[in-house]
Amino acid sequence: MSSTSPEGIAGRVSPRSLKDELASLKIDRAEERRDTKRPSGPSKRGPRGSGFFLKLLSLLLWLFPLGIVGGGAYFAYLQYQKIQAKPEVSTFVVQSMTAGEAEKLLSAKGYIKSRYQASIGSRTPGRVERMLVEEGTKVKKGQLLAVLEHNDMDALLESRKASIARVDAELEESKADLKEKDRKARLQSTLYSRKQVALDAVEEAVAAKDMASARLKALQANRTLMVATMRETEETIHNMSIFAPFDGTVVEKGAEPGETIMPGGMGAASGRGSVVTLSDLDTLEVETDITETLVSRIALGQPAEISVSAVPNRHYRGRLRQIIPMGDRARGTVKVKVAILDADTHLFPELVSTVHFLPDKSVNNPNAGKPSLFVAKRAIVEENGHSHVWVVDSNGNLSKHRIEAVVTNDDLARVEKGLVAGDVVVVSPSNSLREGNQVKVAD
Repeated sequence: MSSTSPEGIAGRVSPRSLKDELASLKIDRAEERRDTKRPSGPSKRGPRGSGFFLKLLSLLLWLFPLGIVGGGAYFAYLQYQKIQAKPEVSTFVVQSMTAGEAEKLLSAKGYIKSRYQASIGSRTPGRVERMLVEEGTKVKKGQLLAVLEHNDMDALLESRKASIARVDAELEESKADLKEKDRKARLQSTLYSRKQVALDAVEEAVAAKDMASARLKALQANRTLMVATMRETEETIHNMSIFAPFDGTVVEKGAEPGETIMPGGMGAASGRGSVVTLSDLDTLEVETDITETLVSRIALGQPAEISVSAVPNRHYRGRLRQIIPMGDRARGTVKVKVAILDADTHLFPELVSTVHFLPDKSVNNPNAGKPSLFVAKRAIVEENGHSHVWVVDSNGNLSKHRIEAVVTNDDLARVEKGLVAGDVVVVSPSNSLREGNQVKVAD
């Protein structure tokens, strides 16, 4: 076997040129068309799928730093807003109130009382036999309210009536006896004048007559005493019946049948002190205390508007009826009483009420009791013949509202359009305020 050298091999196999190599890389289009007709497999989609994900990954890599930069800018903006100096403003809350409340000189809380109110009890102790009224019963003066047990007094009255009847019988007998004794005395006197009897017989007859007369007077005095005693018993029985001393309404029932009534009783230990509490609900008034430093603002006859917690949709007219001439040194107050001029069935004693003392001119104001919206006059800005206010929302943002002010007083303005109750408006706004600005509300 002969060996073959590299030079020999190179002599037999001629090297191919670059041109020949490129020509050999011819694409068979027919084969490519056949491949496109075949179902595409993973090997065919792989290159295009990988490119899409690479582009998506590249896009995300670009968006991530952009998001970081945007979020940082927004956070920096928020921090800037927080540290930015905001103008501080004073505010006023729009309130719904009546004209009377808006014009008040001062206000005071108190309780409704009846000018004529009494706890009705018995003049004598006893146990309740019958109760003839309930809470809310309207009664007239002299009407029977309750009856106490008095069977023993009835028996005593019958006994005393019987004693009087017996004395009456004795009186009749004594009168007959006196009449007979008087006849005999006159007879003896006649016989004596004729010298037919002795003087002793005359004196004896006259003495018998005098004794009969004295006995008659004693019986008459005894009867008078018995009649007085009977009347005392009748009065005691009458006092066992409790009557209304004036027209009114029963506001409290203090006892039930079987309970003991004691005049001036102070609780269960001594029994009830009264059976009912009677009030005249047509003469209601508010009893309240005024700080002594403010008493100079009011005078007798001062008009007032009264609001009652139990009747929230109604205001009542009042007038100062009395200033009690005695101060309370511990509290520094003076007690006053305000009469309610137009009380209705919704009012009764011990209800909480507020008295708004008004200027004298408010007496004839027909809108004094109608609720309206009021805003501080210092919050109103006049521009081009129109009224505006700056409203602050819960985030401190400003907005400009046009309003219609129809009635004003020294401090408040009444508005009918442009605001609602609870709106917060800027008081004495500066000219630098702009729509959408943020402000800081002063404490």
